[in-house]
Amino acid sequence: MAQETKPPPGPEDGEQLPTTVFKLAGPVLIERLSVSVLSGVDAFLVGHYVGVDAVAAIGISALLFWVPLAGAFGLDIATTAVIARDYGAGTAGNLERTLRASLLIAFIWGLIATTALWTLAGPLMTMMDAEPEVRAFGIDYIRAASLSFPLLLLMFAASGAMRGLGNTWIPMLMSIVLNIVNAVVAFLLISGVIGIELEVLASGIGTAAGGAVGGALAVFVLYRGVGPARYEFRKALQTGRTEVKRLANLGVPAGLEEVQFMLAFLVYTRLVSGLGTAAIAAHTIALRTLELAIAPGFAFGAAATTLVSRFLGARQPAIAERAAIITQIWAIGTMIVLGGLLAIFAPQFVGIFVDDQEVIDIGAKLLRIFAIAFPFMGLHASLGGALRGAGDVRYVLGVITVTAWLVRIPIAIVLTIVFGLGAPGAWIGATTENIVRGGLIWQRFRAGGWKEKVV
Repeated sequence: MAQETKPPPGPEDGEQLPTTVFKLAGPVLIERLSVSVLSGVDAFLVGHYVGVDAVAAIGISALLFWVPLAGAFGLDIATTAVIARDYGAGTAGNLERTLRASLLIAFIWGLIATTALWTLAGPLMTMMDAEPEVRAFGIDYIRAASLSFPLLLLMFAASGAMRGLGNTWIPMLMSIVLNIVNAVVAFLLISGVIGIELEVLASGIGTAAGGAVGGALAVFVLYRGVGPARYEFRKALQTGRTEVKRLANLGVPAGLEEVQFMLAFLVYTRLVSGLGTAAIAAHTIALRTLELAIAPGFAFGAAATTLVSRFLGARQPAIAERAAIITQIWAIGTMIVLGGLLAIFAPQFVGIFVDDQEVIDIGAKLLRIFAIAFPFMGLHASLGGALRGAGDVRYVLGVITVTAWLVRIPIAIVLTIVFGLGAPGAWIGATTENIVRGGLIWQRFRAGGWKEKVV
């Protein structure tokens, strides 16, 4: 019999929704910025202490991480939605069992990912057509950074659980700690300050150190207890089929969403890497800059996931819809402003990472092209988060599959190879894809069928 719990604090009548949206989105924004800064720190350090080949190496390596991290993303989303739905319904009997299931799955998946990446680092870099020195740097980075995946993925699962309970501050703080550890360790090992200069390997060790600390901290916080949920080591294996099935029903489609998109992105990046080191370095730096710029849109999406799931659990679909619309408005408005700033100061943003003028020129063109897509990214990030919170994950998977493979890739191939536009042609494909994706997600949300989904 489900244990009853006091309904979660929140705007049951919907009057305080804007405030609640910002209370949830604010820490998530800082968390995402912190994660983006983590990638930016890697690019900055290797760009200044090693060179363009090293920047290209960590760019390709980071993309190869996306496939195993897709499982972590799916589990994060599923854990948030399932726990928020139960919390909104006022039943906490299976919260701890769901929490244990999530952490167990995360740890096992992390072990598999580390083993695969360590073993296949060389073949993967060869597959990406990396030049010899870039390949060597990439192998070092992949093997070192992947060592912390079992703990890093625990942090993903734990963060999803905390967000489902309405606590976005602790995941934010954990990300900040992770970022600080990464920056300090990488700087000490790459700069020569302590008499050691490990080049790209230093960045990989820093990433691993940060991930390990973040995961350990996440487990400790849950052990102490968050809201009605507490993690007990002696019960780590005590979960059930029901909890695993609920997580899988949402997590597998969300994970596949990321997997297939990342595979498409690998094909897309493979296309750019064939254009030379300057092109892939500019591509990598532009991506790092975008990670910072697009963070607000996805922060509002995370808020939408939590609130929509919570209010549907409380059987208040009208308030769930209103919460999603509020996140949509703020996400689009914020992204329009950031897109404009990015277009104006594109060379300056790229110049933060490297002083190679060819790379700066190419990177600035890429950012200015993609700035057009920013409002549409705000649209699909916010409403996509709402659909995930409602459990409509399969539709989101379908949209991203179709737009990635049938819009982004074909346009990029035609403009890059047939018309010879180089990296800018590839980024026109990415811009077009985001516009189409935004429109499809908006249509699904307006149809309203998501309100009837069962999690």
